[in-house]
Amino acid sequence: MISASEAAKVVSAYTHRYPAESLILAPLWQTLGQHVLAGGCAHRGTCPVLRVSPVVVDERGMVLMLQGRTQAQLPEAAPFADCDTYPEAAVTLARTLGVGGPWTLPGWEAPLLLDLGRADQEDGQRGKVVIRYLFRAHSGLCAHVPGAPQVWVPLSEIAPRVAGRVVSLIGERVA
Repeated sequence: MISASEAAKVVSAYTHRYPAESLILAPLWQTLGQHVLAGGCAHRGTCPVLRVSPVVVDERGMVLMLQGRTQAQLPEAAPFADCDTYPEAAVTLARTLGVGGPWTLPGWEAPLLLDLGRADQEDGQRGKVVIRYLFRAHSGLCAHVPGAPQVWVPLSEIAPRVAGRVVSLIGERVA
C-alpha cells in the first residue's frame, strides 16, 4: 500500500517540475500533509481519490487506450495493494493490460501529469487526481486477448493536455 508520505513526494516532485500548477494542487498538498502528520485520514471520506495511469506510447506514436461504451479512455485504477510507489503501480497496471516490456524515458521517472477531475460515482462526491506516467513500448510485445478493451489510438485522439505533454517529451507530432 502506498503511504501518504509517498504521495506527498510525488506531488512535491511534480510541482517542482511544473511550478505553474502548484496553486491548483495546493489543496491536495495540504490534505496529504495532514495525513502524514495525523498518521492517517481524518477527513471522513472527503479527500481526493488518487488513481494511477500508465500512458503507453508505442513505436508508431500510438497510445494504448481502453474502449468504453462511447469512447476510448486512458487506463486508470487505484494502485495495487502490493505496490509501494506510484511508478511501480503504473507499470504493474500497464503489464496487467498486456504491455510487454514497458520502459520510461531516461531521467523521466516523475509523473507526466497530475490530472484533476471528479471522482467516479462509486467514490462519492469528491475530487480525483490521476497520476499519469509516460511509458514507451513496442506494440509487437503487447499481448491482448481477443475481445479485450485495449486499443491503440493516434496521439491526436487523446486529451489535448496529455497529448501536449507527450509531444513535449518524445517529439511525436499530433496530426
